[in-house]
Amino acid sequence: QYCQNLCYIAKLFLDHKTLYFDVDPFLFYVLCEVDERGYHPVGYYSKEKYSDVGYNLACILTFPSHQRKGYGRFLIAFSYELSKKE
Repeated sequence: QYCQNLCYIAKLFLDHKTLYFDVDPFLFYVLCEVDERGYHPVGYYSKEKYSDVGYNLACILTFPSHQRKGYGRFLIAFSYELSKKE
């Protein structure tokens, strides 16, 4: 349910976001900031577990309050590096 809620939040900010009620075919990677109060999500990306065409991203979102900090670039770079290992 956590991943499905991430999709709902993304839909608030991404006009072209398609909502899937079944999130099982996707892997979700959540980026967090950490401070003395704990972990705070700042963005995420998802990818299909099994992509016929080899896409490494299905959806990417940096929450608006955390944009312009380089998190989006980091998530994209991380997704490419992870794809090389798979």
